[in-house]
Amino acid sequence: MISGSPFAIPNWKLHAIVENSGAIVVGEESCVGSRNFRELVDNNFNSIEEGLEKISSRYLSIDCACFTPNNERFENIKSLYKEINANGVIHYSLQFCTPYMIEAYKIERKIDFPYMRIETDYSMEDFGQLKTRIEAFIETLR
Repeated sequence: MISGSPFAIPNWKLHAIVENSGAIVVGEESCVGSRNFRELVDNNFNSIEEGLEKISSRYLSIDCACFTPNNERFENIKSLYKEINANGVIHYSLQFCTPYMIEAYKIERKIDFPYMRIETDYSMEDFGQLKTRIEAFIETLR
C-alpha cells in the first residue's frame, strides 16, 4: 500500500519501482488516492444552502496532512491496510510537502505493521537509490 503526498502525472516512479520489483500496489491512501472517494457527498438535500453545507462538511472531513490535529488519518491508514490485506506500507513524502514528512514519523510510531518512509521529488535522479531501498523493503515482506 502507498500512503502520503500526491502523485503528479506522469510521475509514477514509486509505483513503477514497486511493481517492477515483483510486488503489487494494492491500495493508495494519498491526496490522489482513496481518500477522495471514501466518503461521498450525500445528494439528498432540499436547498442550495443545504447542498453547500454538505459539500463543505465533506471537504472539511478529508484527512489531509495539512489539517491538524489529524488522528483520523492514522485510523484510516490502519483500516485501509486491513481492508485491502496489504503486507506493508510505503509512505511517500514530496520534499516540499512538509506536513506529510512530519506525519510520516507520527504514523510510524502508531502502527504495528511493516512501514517504510520515502522522501523524494518529481525528478528521476534518485530512481536507483529508491529502487534499492524499495527492493530491500519488499524482500523483508516475503
